[in-house]
Parts: sequence; structure tokens; C-alpha cells
Amino acid sequence: MTCPRRAVSRAPNAMSRAPRATRRTLLTAAALLVLARTSAANPADVVGLGARGAAMAGAQVAAASDGTASYYNPARLALGDDIRLDLGYQASQPVLGADGARVDIERSQGTVITLAIPGRVAGRRLAIGAAVFLPDQHLTRTRALPATLPRFIAYDNRPQRLFLAATAALAITPTLTVGGGLSYMSSTVGTVELHGLVGFPDPDRSELDLAIDVDLRTIRYPHAGISWQATPWLTVAASYRGGFRLRIDQTFDIRGDVGTPGMEPVVDDGFFVLRSVSQDLFQPAQATVGIAAQVTPRLLVAFDAAYHRWSAYEHPAAHLDLDLDVGDFNDQVNIPPPLVLPEPHLHDILVPRLGLEYAATPSWTARAGYAYEPTAAPRQHGESNFIDNDKHTVSAGGGFRWPGLGGVILKPVELDAFVAVTMLPSRAHTKLSPIDPVGSYEAGGWVLAAGLTSRWRF
Repeated sequence: MTCPRRAVSRAPNAMSRAPRATRRTLLTAAALLVLARTSAANPADVVGLGARGAAMAGAQVAAASDGTASYYNPARLALGDDIRLDLGYQASQPVLGADGARVDIERSQGTVITLAIPGRVAGRRLAIGAAVFLPDQHLTRTRALPATLPRFIAYDNRPQRLFLAATAALAITPTLTVGGGLSYMSSTVGTVELHGLVGFPDPDRSELDLAIDVDLRTIRYPHAGISWQATPWLTVAASYRGGFRLRIDQTFDIRGDVGTPGMEPVVDDGFFVLRSVSQDLFQPAQATVGIAAQVTPRLLVAFDAAYHRWSAYEHPAAHLDLDLDVGDFNDQVNIPPPLVLPEPHLHDILVPRLGLEYAATPSWTARAGYAYEPTAAPRQHGESNFIDNDKHTVSAGGGFRWPGLGGVILKPVELDAFVAVTMLPSRAHTKLSPIDPVGSYEAGGWVLAAGLTSRWRF
């Protein structure tokens, strides 16, 4: 038997001269790997978590006062003596396009649940917390796009995920708290196996046993923070959130004979294995410093500056690894050279956020915010099409506060709402090659987000 051939290639071309049945099998495998996609959502990294934080444009590292501290800065959990439970719902709708054609990016929506439970250890305040975003469509979404297809790197698949964090905080002194925890993701490793007889020349006479094996592997990334009450009116804080890559590893494995049932096989013990590995989601590591100033008894001003390490971004297109042996037909298989993926060349950015909170009355609070996120990608002049724009986010919201609900809930109950608009000014990308398959284009758009949160204290 001829030794098997191995290469990284664009799979459909690799079998362009193979037998019809093998060619059809390859196309089926490629379709399964490229088109497999479900939908999920989590806008925490793009919009924020909870109505209060989102209304203040995410400027919460030194200002978080509820269970959302598990996301913004876990050190802030140890500042309260009440059990804090927050229940909410939020959604975002991207409207983005290139040259007037809308890019397919799904709406992100789901339920927010945060919890903070205080206690004491050796006389020091201690708290544990959790934050969850539960998408109301599906739990995971995978998508593999062609290498040259334009994509918005900040919105493509980044908001589309389940978020889960577990954190703890400790008060070192009455004015200094520290905290940390882990956030969780799951990567997917799957294999589709077909063993038996591949019908040739009639593929309908195939006799194959199907087996599917999917494994979800946990990815953990750290989150830590510190908060210092420098003066009675000024808080200084910092946090770090680790970066991660969510990879999708899928394999399509066919093994057996090729021929007609009951007759001598045309290929004896042949095999075809196609493996696809792609980066489905990337989260840059983030380091943030912030202040919160109670400039008057009614007005709180919060400011954050966050460093996002986008330079670690890898090309997300699928890397295909092809391994096959079709006996005497090996010499007829033309495997092209590997496809070289261009480097993304993204750069790190600094994101400022400003939030305001004004207690108009004891029962009514107004909030507003602004954030500026500069583009992390250069203009696209070559083969790649990593679209990114400057982003200007303007947010507003407010909350009502009740002292309690009859004799059932004795602590204050709050209902908060927010709306935020992110504008992406149009940006032109001029290609240097006159035969570029995509060509020059302009890209931009906007994103609308809104949500409600009820906050309970016990």
C-alpha cells in the first residue's frame, strides 16, 4: 500500500481529482466543520454587566457596589454587610456593515445573576461572590469563516458566550480590600467517525457506522483586584482580568474499504482524516486602574483607564490538517501547498471610561457615561480583512429605590435601567492589489444595548 500523504491545505482542492465518492465525502466533511454553528450570548466584555455599571459606561473598578464586582473588581465585594442578589436582563443589537452590506452578527441577549455573601474571619470582613450571564437562546456558538472574509474582530463572536465567575474578597484593613477569582469557559474537541464501506462507483450503496464524540474542556482565566479608600470621599482601585483563547478542534475520520458490497474492493483499508483547528473566541488580557470620587453628597464621579492586550490576537481562520490513503488513487490526488495565513498585526490599546451617578432624591438616581475604545487593527491593505473601528459609547440610565416591600423584604429594593449606543465611525480600507478577492471597502455602524436589573438586599 502506498504511504499516506499529509498536508495542511484547503480541503476541497485537495481532492479535486479523487474518485467521486471520496470527493463528495470530503465536501460533506468540510461543510460540517465550517458551517457548524449555534447561537449564544454574553455582552459583559462589550457592553458591561448589570444596569448600573452599563449606565456608567463600565467605569466600575473603583465604583462597583453590588454583586457585579465579581466582574469589574472582586476586591469591592468585601465592602458591604448585606447579602446582595441582583437579577436582570440585558441585550445588544449590532448593526454593522461594509460598503452598505450588513455583516451577519447576531443579537446578544440573556439573564444576569450576581450574588455577594459577606462574612467575617478573625474579625476581618470576608465575602464570596458569583456572576453569571445565561443566554436565552443556546449555550455555545462556534463559527469558522474563510480567511479572507471581512470580520469585525470586537463583535464577530466575542459577545456570544456564556459567562461564569466565582470570586472572593478580604478586607486587609478597614480601608483596603483585595479579591480574586476565576472565570470559566469551555473549549470544544469533537470527532465524527465513519467506519465501513464507501460505495464506489455508487455512493448510495455505502455501508458506514457513525460515531460522534464531543468533549467540552474547561478553560479558566484569573481575575484579581484591589480597592483602597484613600479618603472619605476618594477611592482608588485596580483590577486585572486574564486573557484567553477559545479553540475549536474538530476531526472528521473515515476508514474502511472503497467499492461495491460483495465484490473485491477498489481500495482496501483506505482512510481519510480531516482535522480543523480554529480560534473561535479571543479575550485580550486587561489591566485597569480607576478612581471614584464622591465630589458632593449626591454626585459620584468614576473614571477608569484600561489596557487591552490585543497584540496577542492570532489569526482565527481554521487550520486544516489532511491525512489520507486511497490506495492506487493516491497518485491522482493533487494536494496544493499549505495556505499561509497573514499575521493580524493588531496592537494594544488604552480605553478610558467616565461614569456619573447623581442621587436626585432618596428614591431616584440618574446615571450617565462615556467610553472611547480606539481601534486595535491597522487599515487592511493586504489579504487579511480584520475590521475594527474607533468606538464611542454614550450611556444613560437611572434607578428607583424602595425602602422595603411590606413586612416581607425589610432591606431596600432597587430597580435600575440603562440604554447605551456605541458608534463606529466609517473607516476606509484600500487594497494594494487590483485582483484582491474582496477589494477596497468602507466599514462602520453602531450597536444598541439596553437592560434592566433588580437589586435585593437581605
